[in-house]
Amino acid sequence: FSQIESCDDSIELTKEQVKAALTSLFIIHKQTRTIESRKRRRNKSIDQSLANQNKKQKQIYNNIILSNITQTETIVLATSGLNNQQMKQIKKFVLLFNCRLLLLDNKTTFNHTITHLITDEIDHNDSLICTLTKNVVFAIAQHCFILSYRWIIECLQQNTIVNEEQYEIEGDNMFSTKHNGPRRSRLSKRPLLPLNHFIMIKGGSRHFLDFTNSELGDLAWLAGGIYIEQNRFPNTVFPRQCFLLIEDEDVRNKNMFHRCIDKGLKFLRSEWLIRSIVEYRMASIVQYHCDPFDTIDRSE
Repeated sequence: FSQIESCDDSIELTKEQVKAALTSLFIIHKQTRTIESRKRRRNKSIDQSLANQNKKQKQIYNNIILSNITQTETIVLATSGLNNQQMKQIKKFVLLFNCRLLLLDNKTTFNHTITHLITDEIDHNDSLICTLTKNVVFAIAQHCFILSYRWIIECLQQNTIVNEEQYEIEGDNMFSTKHNGPRRSRLSKRPLLPLNHFIMIKGGSRHFLDFTNSELGDLAWLAGGIYIEQNRFPNTVFPRQCFLLIEDEDVRNKNMFHRCIDKGLKFLRSEWLIRSIVEYRMASIVQYHCDPFDTIDRSE
């Protein structure tokens, strides 16, 4: 027999009673531990499920940021001349305001769905002067907002989309620091070149800003001109202006050059078309005459 003291009284138990009591306590303890284990496993399963869901959601956001998205959205961003730190802020903007970012490289043509091009800003003193790049030229031709990177910072600080106009680029580092071409293009949304302007592009050399022949052809179409890929201009019943964009070093046949000029064909360097688009007004053709043989009087 065993004795258990309680309140100064002794209670005598048989061995069977003691064994039964201990067995009962062991089962209760085991059941309690089993219930707690189930709770821990259930909580762990829930945590893993949430983690997997967050992981999938993060992958979706990564796809949104890093993929080339072509679908139409309220705001579709592209960039020009930004550094890595600035690109991180761009991605924060995309996530916060549910926008789209189209990453452009040397093999990617500027996309017509882009609404805002975010550029660097020279001197960083609210100059609104950007580095002129191919993307800037294409964005102006497609009437997009061309905005300083400061617009992104201001939107993030205020946690809302602020008005773009006070951050719109006014000039560039190539032609003029204050020509307001981007705003002129965005507000007009009209073709720059008249319909009777036929443009042919020739030459194996790189053109201004390293534009290729095909890229200049795209610009000519976007500007409203008629781009001719064949080797001759078509006959028309209305008066026409025919331009051949070519660099000086690509003109080699002097006799052919003179015959074409006599027929009214104008040989111009590609910089003429690019400057016209950037400032969104027709540049004077006199200073951009292509004449490696020095036969044209440019003072006229």
